[in-house]
Amino acid sequence: MSKKPEKIFVDLDGTLVRTDLFVEAILLFLKKNPLNLFPVLLWVFRGIPYAKARIGREIGLEAADLPFETDLLDYLRVQKEEGRHLILATASHRIYAEKVAAHLGLFSSVLATEEGRNLKGSNKLAAIRDTAGSDAFTYAGDSTADSPIWAAAGSGIFVNAPTADVAAAQAAGTAEKIIASRPPVWRAFVKSMRPHQYAKNALIFVPIFTSQMHLPAAGFLAALLAFICFSLCASGVYFLNDLMDLQADRHHTSKRHRPLPAGDLPLQTGIIGAIALPGIAFALSLLFLPTAFTIVLIAYLAITMAYSFWLKQIATADVMVLASLYTLRVIAGAAATGIVLSSWLLAFSMFIFVSLGYLKRYIEVAAAPHDEANVHGRDYSHADSETMFSLGVANITAAVVILALYINSPEVKGFYSTPEILWLLCLLLLYWGNRIWVGARRGRIADDPVLFALRDRISLLIGAGFVLITLAAKYLTF
Repeated sequence: MSKKPEKIFVDLDGTLVRTDLFVEAILLFLKKNPLNLFPVLLWVFRGIPYAKARIGREIGLEAADLPFETDLLDYLRVQKEEGRHLILATASHRIYAEKVAAHLGLFSSVLATEEGRNLKGSNKLAAIRDTAGSDAFTYAGDSTADSPIWAAAGSGIFVNAPTADVAAAQAAGTAEKIIASRPPVWRAFVKSMRPHQYAKNALIFVPIFTSQMHLPAAGFLAALLAFICFSLCASGVYFLNDLMDLQADRHHTSKRHRPLPAGDLPLQTGIIGAIALPGIAFALSLLFLPTAFTIVLIAYLAITMAYSFWLKQIATADVMVLASLYTLRVIAGAAATGIVLSSWLLAFSMFIFVSLGYLKRYIEVAAAPHDEANVHGRDYSHADSETMFSLGVANITAAVVILALYINSPEVKGFYSTPEILWLLCLLLLYWGNRIWVGARRGRIADDPVLFALRDRISLLIGAGFVLITLAAKYLTF
């Protein structure tokens, strides 16, 4: 390549930052009130530049919280030191573009969308040519919308760009810098689905295990399909949660590495996941499972939506909702198979799941900086950690008491040959409950207790012990 052009025009969305500021601002606007969807649609109908201006006035994004493309930033800083002029050229509204430019202190000027002109594609190329004049220029971009600008540029900087554009620039000798920092979209999408969390949906099989009924094969197939439906619906909810919590997650020690807040997955793809996956789940449910199960699935989605938009920000209510969502999985298993749930099982489920809900919050709060008034996105401060520890231990103890009362109840004698063996379950549950809470207190459990249990050898052995003890109580006689 010959001498580098003096001016570098840098795209913002997807290039300098690993997100789309317009989409992110809309998501924040909808988080404030889902009914804001209607004015957004009206603004878009009046034109994209108008919509960007209105959203920009409604939502103030903090430049310091954005996921910047660090490899590109490092390269641009070196180029600036070498005397090249950097100009921010973006389809984002000027309100956001100037915030980013002021935060970075790299750019000599800003070209951005304003009312009446969306600076994208040919409009951006025209603005760049007006600024560059007859001089050659370098352009840094990321998408097919940038192809005409790369073609007109003297050299190009390609950030996670389409392979065809990169190959064409390499063949022409105009590829100044190539940055490939994003994983494949399919891999980031699957990671955002959080398949490891599907272990929670194994609760759907609990009614089969505890009912003492001999179900036909069709019953097990129904439970398996219910598991798939819940898993797909849950993945859609995970996408929604990540979209709603982008800013809070970027402040979190581990959640900031999730594909959506980290910018590994485009926000538009996340929106597709949030809509399509529950849609597939409901289609399968309506076609192949009882209406009762579909009703439970609707309740699950409605509660999780309320949780994402509102309830997760209310102390204690968020934990009760988490516990209810766990219990709904047990109810869903009963609805899919036609099993009548025991009141003992429901009572036990609520207490143990409330404890796990407090455990999840305790881990988040304990890990937060002590000087924060509130944990990002939560109605808790670090001072609440001791209260949550006490409530969590109390609820798991209550679950052990419920289990003990059940073992001593008349119903058990009709189900098990040697019900006395079941007392070992109380011992195992006490040990496991105390172990995870002490582990959390010592900082040995990350933010997700379910993931910890799946990876923890002792927890897996205790789970196997529960199964073996129950089978022994049912079939062994002395």
